[in-house]
Amino acid sequence: MERPKIKIKQTPVDIMTEIIGIIGLILLIGLPLYYFDKLPETIPRHFVANGEPDGFSGKGIIWTLPIIRVIMYVGMFWLIKYPHIFNYPQQVTKANAERLYKIGTRMIRTLNSIITCIFLYIAYSTIQTALGNQNGLGTWFTPVFIILMFGLTGYFLCQLMSKNHIPLTMYKKS
Repeated sequence: MERPKIKIKQTPVDIMTEIIGIIGLILLIGLPLYYFDKLPETIPRHFVANGEPDGFSGKGIIWTLPIIRVIMYVGMFWLIKYPHIFNYPQQVTKANAERLYKIGTRMIRTLNSIITCIFLYIAYSTIQTALGNQNGLGTWFTPVFIILMFGLTGYFLCQLMSKNHIPLTMYKKS
């Protein structure tokens, strides 16, 4: 059975989430632009689980995060346009397609913005560590990252798995 192809209308929450992601992406590109000439020739390129740097490279490595993130952001932004190709934990029917697609696109959009903010924090911390103003990512980075990624994914998967899900008020039809 072919899945219904429905255009999902964005809510104000979706638009705000997208704006946060775009602002984060602009800042992620702007940070290296602003600080590049101020950076020493060798900067941190890798951090261990407790947030301390353990690998160093030339300062050109600072462009790796923005380049990777722009490619990922565009890919995830494009993916949101085709919710019928996502994997869902239940059969997609005409009756539940709109609800599942809304939750699925919200999950991808939210993760896209959160990942952008995480990359932004890593770039900022790399720059600040290289300049001697900070010492790595901080011991709290890894647990917060894990909780955010798995927590958000789990939250949205629970919504997707519920067959008797009561739509959130932001999903109600006018």
